[in-house]
Amino acid sequence: MSLVLGLVAVLACEPGAKPAEWTLAGLNLSNTRHQESERVLSRRNVPGLKPRWVFSAAGSISATPAVEAGAVYFPDWGGKLWKLEARSGRVLWSHAISEYTGVPDSVSRVTPAVVGNRLILGSQQGGHLIALDKHSGELLWKTQVDPHPAAVITQSPIVHDGRVYVGVSSMEEAFTADPSYVCCTFRGSVVAVDLATGERRWQAYMVPEGYSGGAVWSNTLVVDTKRNSLYVTTGNNYEVPDAVEACIESSPPEAAESCLATEDYIDAFVSLDLDSGAVKWGRRLQGFDAWNFACSLDPQPWCPSPVGPDYDFGQGVMLFTANTPGGGKRELIGAGQKSGIFWALDPDSGAVVWNKLVGPGGSSGGIMWGSATDGERIYVGNVNWNKKPHTLVSGERITWGSWTALDAATGEILWQKADPQESMPMGPVTVANGVVYAGSLDAEGHMYALDARTGETLWDFTAGGSVNAGAAVVEGSVYWGSGYGRFGMGTANDKFFAFSLE
Repeated sequence: MSLVLGLVAVLACEPGAKPAEWTLAGLNLSNTRHQESERVLSRRNVPGLKPRWVFSAAGSISATPAVEAGAVYFPDWGGKLWKLEARSGRVLWSHAISEYTGVPDSVSRVTPAVVGNRLILGSQQGGHLIALDKHSGELLWKTQVDPHPAAVITQSPIVHDGRVYVGVSSMEEAFTADPSYVCCTFRGSVVAVDLATGERRWQAYMVPEGYSGGAVWSNTLVVDTKRNSLYVTTGNNYEVPDAVEACIESSPPEAAESCLATEDYIDAFVSLDLDSGAVKWGRRLQGFDAWNFACSLDPQPWCPSPVGPDYDFGQGVMLFTANTPGGGKRELIGAGQKSGIFWALDPDSGAVVWNKLVGPGGSSGGIMWGSATDGERIYVGNVNWNKKPHTLVSGERITWGSWTALDAATGEILWQKADPQESMPMGPVTVANGVVYAGSLDAEGHMYALDARTGETLWDFTAGGSVNAGAAVVEGSVYWGSGYGRFGMGTANDKFFAFSLE
């Protein structure tokens, strides 16, 4: 009876359902990062934003915070998980991620999903998905989603109808820097577990046996209740079977993709059945793409031949309704790729409806951790990691990153804005009441509020370290973390901010 009552309590509050909260990484099951309920902050008054409080964490902060019932939750790169009082920034509790996983130096970079009395999040070490009591931080259950020694969870979980869904990624690409490591065996997947118990319900692999890669590491998944579908974006192959390499070597470049198995869902949108994990459709959007870290070294013992461009999807799908010419409406799913292309697909068939190049691609972007949409426009950041010259629609010529607004129905570029710091917009963007919140990876850590109609800068704040986190906007407050100093990019910082007009 107690288990039944507990499950009822869990299901009573679907995450993303309360408008004045932020309980999933993408705010809602559609991952739009659009706070429709915001009425306090606007284009008119957002220039008056000021820090209400500033908190020093144990390390840099990459996650969009969760905000619910007067509390803010987020992990940091120092290995801690925090619950703060939203009004004051007072610490309500904190725990080391290692306390839960049992693995030394465990960290999490994800947004905790808040549902009922539970927090759900994943770890970078050991591939553990954990459920906590949100009131105390006490561990309720722990599930290792993949036993592979390189498995990690970089994706924020999404919760619906008593199940937790999360993608599984790995560090095996990086392991290939060691010539003695035998590459490669990891296969990316999506796992569904029971919300009440942590028991695994199904696991769907993104590449077939004999292949490796297809990691699912983008910011989050999307639940489509109308179609009973779960939408996934995937990464590249690490390595392919010898027979596939031989086929590609003997084929013209335009035929390389035909050498891959049909079930090799790399650099793809994939639609899964929510109940079983069965693949409804998969749409590869790059063609052949096998790459691992050894390709950056000399010699290259584990680099595949030929080598692909490493054009993963670093952000999850958004499900949105666009206004079409003639007054109609159409549901689409869309996501940006490290190639610099934003794709919009039909959710029923996976057919490409439109695509748009918003800036140069690169192995670190291109488009990365998360876009946002209000249904009228899609707001996209482009890193331009390789500093390639390119021209914005205004005619401005730049060699750094930028933000773009696209027409949600057609993909037409409506405006573009170069990063004023001549740096890289890598983190996710947020839109609320006509304002786009976006951060820069520059050393000083600029946080911006942009006019959603024009891209004009309305507000500019210096955080003190690179900004790779997304903002959560809730009832006139903006909660935002700072600091990023990994993989040779960015500047560390440990400051977490609550901004308001007070």
